[in-house]
Amino acid sequence: MNNISTQTLHQSASKHWFIKMSLPLLFITAMVLAPFANASAISADASREQRDTVNRINAIQRDLTSIRQQTLQANPELITQSKELEAKFEQKAKEVGYEPDEFINKAQEIQEQVKDSSLTEKERSELIKEFTAAKQKMAEQRQAIIADKELMTMQEQLQQDMMMAMQEQDPNTEKLVDELNRLIRTIQ
Repeated sequence: MNNISTQTLHQSASKHWFIKMSLPLLFITAMVLAPFANASAISADASREQRDTVNRINAIQRDLTSIRQQTLQANPELITQSKELEAKFEQKAKEVGYEPDEFINKAQEIQEQVKDSSLTEKERSELIKEFTAAKQKMAEQRQAIIADKELMTMQEQLQQDMMMAMQEQDPNTEKLVDELNRLIRTIQ
């Protein structure tokens, strides 16, 4: 029972860590795509087809998540391997100064300032330049993390080990992953 509690806590911590590391990308994407969000010109049939595709993607992701959780329960060494990767990532992130929370706060601050109608074009332009510089710095820091061969080798090994264990847990795993990848390509 304690082992399952530990796994659940680790999964929760891993989700929090992943969300924290992913937020800057989501924030940037939202800011870039926001002007286009209302510009959808998809026909009703295409929209229904896309909705069906998205629903199938969600179903596959739920299935894979369930298989992954069962796999982790059956293979605690994968949890250890994941913790080691997370610690190495956090060490590298600290080393290169990767601070997503700081970036998010700064980006939100700039976004609020840009909305101020009393700003001159020059002031607005300076704020946008400041955001662009912060975004570039964040991209360089992420690139430095990705360039770490040991970290990437650890990540690739964990992915391979996880996929093999998931395949052993449920032989349909590979088919599900292939279908998921195919469906994602169709909506891109």
